[in-house]
Amino acid sequence: MILCTAVVGAGRMGSVIAAQLPRKTRKIIIDIDLQQAARVARMTGGEAFDALDAAAAADLVAVVLPAPMVGGIVEQLIDLAKPGAVILNMATTARIDPAVSGKRSDVSVVDAKIVGHARSMSEGEAAMIVVGSEDPGILARIRSQLPGFRQVAAGDPDLVAEINRIGSAEAIRAAVRIRRELSRRGIPEDWIDLAIRTVCAGTMKAFVEGDLGDFARVLVREVERELDGPPPGTNFPI
Repeated sequence: MILCTAVVGAGRMGSVIAAQLPRKTRKIIIDIDLQQAARVARMTGGEAFDALDAAAAADLVAVVLPAPMVGGIVEQLIDLAKPGAVILNMATTARIDPAVSGKRSDVSVVDAKIVGHARSMSEGEAAMIVVGSEDPGILARIRSQLPGFRQVAAGDPDLVAEINRIGSAEAIRAAVRIRRELSRRGIPEDWIDLAIRTVCAGTMKAFVEGDLGDFARVLVREVERELDGPPPGTNFPI
């Protein structure tokens, strides 16, 4: 059976989602900016539309829009969707009113939040989706249409906002500290940019992959001691 998937929102993350859809899937790209929708449609072999009505044919509808827009769009999609359709709310902080999501028993509205960065994902980095449903049929449908995600897992989608907030904040904090410290030492700006992009980002990736060299592993132990603090009763540096 060939599925039809609609992506509502052809921005940065919507483009990433559309690009993951399998070759055989019928792809419907919807955006109020028809030119933007057409660009993504050309890139993915889909069809471009600027009206939600086009989603009526979809088995899976991924709503990839800014959070304030999502509630109203989902409410319209519920009325349009065909029986058995699954509508995904993929905006990290958007919440759907239960009265809206329960409007039709033959249409499923599911939170599906992305742990990942759009640009990194477009460059091939791994990401995952946390789905607010344990229904094996819904999970299987999402996995079949978005095979590029390392994991599509049932879980609490509300955790994703916290994961992304902490991850982004700490990454920004590290980048700002590096820039300030290297600038203080008189390092040229273009060198600093490369240090942040390669040394900092590359070290983080190697840390996750367990691929740190001896020098970096020593630094990990030093940082862990700093974060753990001195043992109780110790009033001198360890």
